[in-house]
Amino acid sequence: MKRLLVTLALLPTPALADLTCTVDRQCGGGVCEAYPGGPFLIEETGETVRVSADGQSWEGYVSNGGDTGELSIVLPPQNGMSGLISVFPDGAFLFTAHAQGDMLVAISGEGSCVAPG
Repeated sequence: MKRLLVTLALLPTPALADLTCTVDRQCGGGVCEAYPGGPFLIEETGETVRVSADGQSWEGYVSNGGDTGELSIVLPPQNGMSGLISVFPDGAFLFTAHAQGDMLVAISGEGSCVAPG
């Protein structure tokens, strides 16, 4: 039984498939508007996940808190920001990004994701 559990834990889950996520709108500073950038590409890279958008990329870690089917990706501080991405079983996509420069910045966005193919 222990061997079966270890084998199942090592199998890739469908939630970690590569995804292309389109952002419909972003909000920051009390204002929401259409997102001017391109898609977010989410790629499994072994034990980490690479998130790329508009010529930048970040490395994140999957953090699932139960059996809801939600994929949560934590983006620790890098390239001037940190963040969190959530992808829900129906493809809904949410992100939040935090940065500190001359002032604190928090941006959130929403859209949807599809797996290639």
